[in-house]
Amino acid sequence: LWGLAHSLSLRTRVSTLERRALLNYNWPRFRSQERLNLSFTALYDDSRDVRTFTSKREEGSVQLSQRISKASTLFYRFTYRRVSVDNATLKISPFLISQLSQPVRVGLLSFTWIQDRRDDPVDPHKGIFNTIDLGLAERIFGSQPNFVRFLVRNATYHPLTKKLVLARSTQIGDISAFHYTGGDALNAIPLPERFFGGGGTSHRGFPENQAGPRDAATGFPLGGTALLFNQTELRFPLVGDNMS
Repeated sequence: LWGLAHSLSLRTRVSTLERRALLNYNWPRFRSQERLNLSFTALYDDSRDVRTFTSKREEGSVQLSQRISKASTLFYRFTYRRVSVDNATLKISPFLISQLSQPVRVGLLSFTWIQDRRDDPVDPHKGIFNTIDLGLAERIFGSQPNFVRFLVRNATYHPLTKKLVLARSTQIGDISAFHYTGGDALNAIPLPERFFGGGGTSHRGFPENQAGPRDAATGFPLGGTALLFNQTELRFPLVGDNMS
């Protein structure tokens, strides 16, 4: 667009489990700075990615990315969203429905640092990958819940032989609510904002988003405010170069 390498993109997805539209405007070399990129994003998402509930998300965000070096990038982001949970699909104790099904507005100021020293982001054989994500939701940003959120990940890849790679990944996260009234700290965090684990890219011993705390009355996942996950893999080719 405009002969300035700006771009406007629209991505959509429609299925029985998800209806999603993502509109993004990207402004590279912001203020003529080679290392700065600015983007604006609008998101609509109506999905059932957790068996406990179906959520609807309407979101707008602005993000400034700053490339510090070849391996390190910083992201500064402000996000404002409205999240609601469908009462008809909420499979938890009836005593919690009124508390956890209310539409919530979240204003979140966040900071992310990414360091990528892998030899190949798609199929790494050596190197290190680190991310740190910090976020603050507060009333001054128009947020109804008040909480601090962080998620840290460290992954390393070690070639043992020409075909054997030892890969490990550790994630640590926490969400802490503050300035809430009544109930406990867990119920002060909206369901869609909590940590959920399990699935092919997480803990393969559980179906998608099925690991972690569960509702005592129904047995369905409730998510949590803390996360600790470690996995270690021995990777090797199985058939040719495309299956391992």
